[in-house]
Amino acid sequence: MSQAMTHFLGGRAAVLHPAPPVCEQLHRRLAALGIAAERRWPELGEGAFDLVLIDLDTAHDRQLPWPKGAAPMPMVGLVGSESPSRLNWALAHQIDAFLPQTALANLYSALVVASARHAERRRIAQDAAEAARRNTLRLEVIQAVQTIMQQDRADAPRALKKLRALAMVERCALEDAALMLLGRGNERRSGAGAQK
Repeated sequence: MSQAMTHFLGGRAAVLHPAPPVCEQLHRRLAALGIAAERRWPELGEGAFDLVLIDLDTAHDRQLPWPKGAAPMPMVGLVGSESPSRLNWALAHQIDAFLPQTALANLYSALVVASARHAERRRIAQDAAEAARRNTLRLEVIQAVQTIMQQDRADAPRALKKLRALAMVERCALEDAALMLLGRGNERRSGAGAQK
């Protein structure tokens, strides 16, 4: 699991809630944590936010400008009625943490959990994208091994071992080492330093 963020000083939060008194309470608690809060209603709209707090009793898809489960920041669901349909909506949107509206004093804990869960989801998505990218380069690995076999008059196991050594020296994935050897290093993903 990714390490939880435990300080939020300088952050910006959007509070999607229809009740001004609840928003005022949240704004005070967020301000105490060094977070500038802005009430947004009825939709999130434009703006750069580090986290979103959303009222689950009134939440709907049109409030959020991204597909289900694709929030670019941690989200905290403010729980009121605890109805199954509302909780199912939150789960479908992969809300990162839940905070009962009767327990707003626990805001800090909800933020820590939300930041950790969001970071973990992003890491998993990046790992999946990297695995998919590397899977598309299998032919290049074969071509690189064949090139080494021809140049060094080596058998396949020795050629593969040489390609792995290049990947270790360059501190990159085997597939990226194959691209380098084939002279296609510009196809290498920017910042790809994944292990073989």
